[in-house]
Amino acid sequence: MARNPILDLPLMNVMRSEIALPLQHMLHLHTVGNFLKAWGNPRNHKSIEQVFDSPEQAHHAAATCAAWLGIKIAVAHDPNLGWWWPADAGPTMQV
Repeated sequence: MARNPILDLPLMNVMRSEIALPLQHMLHLHTVGNFLKAWGNPRNHKSIEQVFDSPEQAHHAAATCAAWLGIKIAVAHDPNLGWWWPADAGPTMQV
């Protein structure tokens, strides 16, 4: 079976640099695949959560990355979690 190319996406392409850089430098997580593999071990959750603005935001990031691969992870949706990926950082269009 072929490897899913999503696993090789650099975290800098899918997460804010304020989150992606600490994940890369401190935890050596450079790709979506590295991130999901690390997240798969509950002992890593605390250190990963500390990089995000909140633990819930880290859970949402893991669930979103997993969803891109067709894997479902249960996570509560809270619109007040804040943004973690770069596309949400830009100005919004108001109508």
